[in-house]
Amino acid sequence: MSSGEKTTAYESLLSELLHLTGSQVGFVGEIDDKSHETSHLDITALSDITRRQSPNIRENIGTGIHIPIDGLDDLLGLPIRTRYTVSRTFESPLTLPLLFPGNYPDIHTYMGIPLHAGNEQIGLIGVANRSEGYPPSLIALLSPLLQTVETLFERERLNAVDQEKKQWLHENINIDGLTSLPNRRLLNELFQDELTAARHRRGSISVCFLDLDDFKAINDLQGHAVGDEVLRCVADRLRGAVRHHDVIARLSGDEFVIILRDVEHPRTYRHILDQLRHPMHLQGHVIELSASMGITRFPSDDSDSDLLLRHADQAMYTAKETGKNRYHFFDLESHHSQQERFAIGEQVQHALDNDQLELFYQPKLHYKTGVVSGFECLIRWHHPSGKLVYPGRFLPYIEHTKLDIELGKHVINQAVSTLETFQAQGLPYTISINLSPSHFLNDEFLDHLNNTLSRYDMAFRKRLTLEILESTALDDAGLAASNIKACQALGVQLSLDDFGTGFASLSYLRKFSTNEIKIDRSFILGMLDDPEDEMIVEAIIALSRSFNRRVIAEGVEHRATEEKLIAMGCDMGQGFLYSPALPLGEALDWAACYAHP
Repeated sequence: MSSGEKTTAYESLLSELLHLTGSQVGFVGEIDDKSHETSHLDITALSDITRRQSPNIRENIGTGIHIPIDGLDDLLGLPIRTRYTVSRTFESPLTLPLLFPGNYPDIHTYMGIPLHAGNEQIGLIGVANRSEGYPPSLIALLSPLLQTVETLFERERLNAVDQEKKQWLHENINIDGLTSLPNRRLLNELFQDELTAARHRRGSISVCFLDLDDFKAINDLQGHAVGDEVLRCVADRLRGAVRHHDVIARLSGDEFVIILRDVEHPRTYRHILDQLRHPMHLQGHVIELSASMGITRFPSDDSDSDLLLRHADQAMYTAKETGKNRYHFFDLESHHSQQERFAIGEQVQHALDNDQLELFYQPKLHYKTGVVSGFECLIRWHHPSGKLVYPGRFLPYIEHTKLDIELGKHVINQAVSTLETFQAQGLPYTISINLSPSHFLNDEFLDHLNNTLSRYDMAFRKRLTLEILESTALDDAGLAASNIKACQALGVQLSLDDFGTGFASLSYLRKFSTNEIKIDRSFILGMLDDPEDEMIVEAIIALSRSFNRRVIAEGVEHRATEEKLIAMGCDMGQGFLYSPALPLGEALDWAACYAHP
């Protein structure tokens, strides 16, 4: 019920009371013992709106008349104090300047009726100037109306209690108790409102995820009481750094979220961080701190609220990693690439678990003898779609991951198994496999290789060649050189793959004592048309022979290329001139039928 409706209801009830009792004037009052320091009688209805003021009465616009209970005279106060109805007939007329019209004649008769809700006294009704007085029997007649007034008062009290409870629940559920900022729950609601408003006005919002730098040290060194003061101070400074319509919330600990509307210049973000840089003088301590902030912008990042928060959180960690006390924007394009990387990684793991990955074998020709000397293993993925997926479509997505290492172990195991097949069938072929830098330099690599080869003799091991990329040295040249020597101690051959593409190729010939040098296919493919490529190939072959390394060319597609390589002294070649990579059975059939022209 609105205040206007409530006033009308009480005035109607008072009018009915005056009519039933034959009284000329009266009032209805509610006892208020919560909204003031002392209890008051709030007059909710009066028989005439023209009334004189008194020092004991204070009138607030919209709230009516409030009379302190302690200031009531006996006539009004006695029913409240005794909790009984009081009736009076006066031999000498009595004036009541507090409530009744100034031009009203003196009061001859009066009845004050206290109103109750259970044991609690909640109000007072007063009527006056009934010519024949107010006998006790009138109370029974008025009982229905009195109960109605009591019910209205009680309902209002319950509503007030409900409102207090709602306010208490709102503050305890939605407001952070330490900083008085919205908490995560309320932030979710406010976030949705901001997204809706941004769409409606076709504007933007900046979602800023802010984390204090090294806040733990403040708690550890100064104590949690000082830490709490710091968080309150941070909240105050953030309020002062943004506009009134922007949203600030505390998520937990020292994490805050700010939602800014239509930011046009990056200095806005710098301004927020700068406000936190000013020293804080708290409990005798001078605290200096900074914050790192990650930012993503809607609608450029057209995600839902949860994802926008995660994106801003990711950007915040990048800000911390790049030096703290700075902000960093979420890179949506890079994120989509990471999502794709993760999705393909999951699929490759599934392929590995379900034997969808198979080694194909490309023959390598020995130019001096003209026979097949061995095969390079190249992995293929039998995708559930029915397509055969080549390594360039999935290996880059698992680089530098645990899956990269697991796949490398799988290839070693399969290669050794294939060598067992060769040995069982009396075939003299060798096997070479490619190792990623992260696999070759991994702590588990040598242990796995040693365990895998432990039951084979040196002649068997010598038929296995591990091809490592020249770029492996860029990750850790010392460890790469050490692992090469360890592999050779086990009897395994090493090949330096894609030689010629790095920045320090010549120095690697000395540092990496590999058994073989493999010339990058880009030079082989271009050597017929580009004299510089031809000169590079010739130089690599000459250097390799000087260092007593075997040389193999990959990407041989033309007979003229083969002839030039042989003339230059190249030891071996592989490429489409001979055969693409084939499943093991087909590769062995091809090798059995091959005859060098």
